[in-house]
Amino acid sequence: EDIKVKQRNLIMLQNVANYILDLEKQKPKKGSKGIEEKWILSRYNSTLKKVTELFEAYKLDETIAQIEGLFFTLSRDYIKYIREKASTNSAVLETTNEVYFGILQMFSTICPFVTEHIWQELKGSKLVKEESIHHCGWPKVDSKKINKKLEEDFDIVMKIIESGLSFRDKSQIGLRWPLAKATVCTKVRLSEDLQQIIARQLNVKKIELITSDKGELLVTLDTKLTPELEAEGYAREIARKVQSERKKRGLQKSDTIKLEVAVTEELRKMITSQMSFLKERTNS
Repeated sequence: EDIKVKQRNLIMLQNVANYILDLEKQKPKKGSKGIEEKWILSRYNSTLKKVTELFEAYKLDETIAQIEGLFFTLSRDYIKYIREKASTNSAVLETTNEVYFGILQMFSTICPFVTEHIWQELKGSKLVKEESIHHCGWPKVDSKKINKKLEEDFDIVMKIIESGLSFRDKSQIGLRWPLAKATVCTKVRLSEDLQQIIARQLNVKKIELITSDKGELLVTLDTKLTPELEAEGYAREIARKVQSERKKRGLQKSDTIKLEVAVTEELRKMITSQMSFLKERTNS
């Protein structure tokens, strides 16, 4: 069982390389770093600092959990948060590369062959210069990029998202169906940028934030589906099926299609208001 867990972890490590190679092909336009980039760069430099200290103290066994924790965060959280802007903002690719290449260099001390295999894939696409990962120096910590307050705020954001998704699961409402509001009770005042991340990940139109020094973190969702929200939900479901079909046919994101959708009269009336969304989302 332990080996299976480690194998899954290494597959996750490989999947990030695949994600980078795919994003490189899309050639996103020049963009600036947002709060998500500042957070993952802070998390990376904090981890690098800790791992360096552990190696210096010969606590080699304690380095593994630190490095794995970082690439879990990169793969499961950061890449999920920036999905919508990834193909249009070069800062996402630059940040992912910086963090991922640093992770590989740290992890090469633990998994020399797996990391070398991934490095050669990246080198084949001219994303790295060194002949081998074992020709690289140890990455340098950039203390200016460490923001502990931001990392703590994101820890709270992740707990809120987890709690909200659990609420959806219990209510049996899929994530593709937009909801009107999430009410969040927390001890920390979260910035507008952080609230927008929560709203996107929970697919809600509005976040109502209640700050209180008492009690635990609480998240509740308004699960009432209005006709407008239902229409958007159906449009998202149609868009998902079209995107799946585009992928099957090997179409690039820039390829324009002519789209016909056969629906009932009732559904046609419902989704008329979503035509602009469908055209944009499916490039039709």
